[in-house]
Amino acid sequence: MHKDESEELVVKDEVIEVAKEDPESPTGMIYEPLEVEEVKVEEKEQKELTDEELVERIADVIVKREDFNALLKKKADLDDEINKLLDRVKSKLVPRDEALPKIQKLKEEVEEVDVKEKDFEDFSAILPIEEIIEDRNNERKKLKKLSALKGDKAISKATLEEMETKYRKNIENLTIKLNVELAKMRKTFDALERKMKSLQRELEVLYVNSQTGEISESKYKDHKQEKSAEIEKMKKVSKTVANILAEAR
Repeated sequence: MHKDESEELVVKDEVIEVAKEDPESPTGMIYEPLEVEEVKVEEKEQKELTDEELVERIADVIVKREDFNALLKKKADLDDEINKLLDRVKSKLVPRDEALPKIQKLKEEVEEVDVKEKDFEDFSAILPIEEIIEDRNNERKKLKKLSALKGDKAISKATLEEMETKYRKNIENLTIKLNVELAKMRKTFDALERKMKSLQRELEVLYVNSQTGEISESKYKDHKQEKSAEIEKMKKVSKTVANILAEAR
C-alpha cells in the first residue's frame, strides 16, 4: 500500500501549512494552509504568596538543603572510611577478619543514608532566584570567553557579532527576570526582620512571665527552646537571603 502523494506539516511564519508533492510545481512541492480549529485554554490564576508564606517557603528550602548536604557529607565520609579500611587490608596493615565487621557496619550506615536520601527525591535544592543568578553568570562567562576569541581567524566577524548579540540579549532578559524576583526577595528580607523581632519579643515576654510566676520554670524552658530554635532558623534564612541579594548585584 502506498499514497499517491506524500504530505507533511510545515510551520512557516507562524502559519501551519500542508506540504504536498506536485511534479508540475517548479520546486516539486506546493504548500496549502491547514485549517486548524482554535481551542481556548483557560488560564489558571496563580495565587500570589504573602510575605509570611514566602518566608516559610524559603526557610523550608534552606533547612532541607542543609539537611540534604549533611546527608551527602555523611555518605562521603562513610565511603572514605570504607576505602581506607580496604586499602589497609590490601596493604596488610589491618587483619582481614578484623576489618570486615567494621566495613559491614559502615555499609549498613550507608544504606541507612540511602533510605533517608529518598525523602529528598522531589526536592528542589535551588530557589528560582538562585537559578536565574546562575544562568546569568553562565551567560556572562560565555561573553567573556567570546571576547577572548576576537581576532581568531577561524571565526568571521559576523559570527562573533551574532554570538555577542545573543549573549547580551540573554543577559538582558535574565536581568529583567532577576529584578522581578529581587523585588520579592527584598520584601521577604523585610518580613524576616519583622518575624525575628516578633520572636525575640515573644521570648522576652516568656521570660517576664516566668519571673512573675505566670508560667512555671519548666514551661518557660520548653517555650524558650522552641522560640530559640525558630530564631536560629530565621537567622540562617536571613543570612542566605542577604547573600543572594549581594550576589545579584
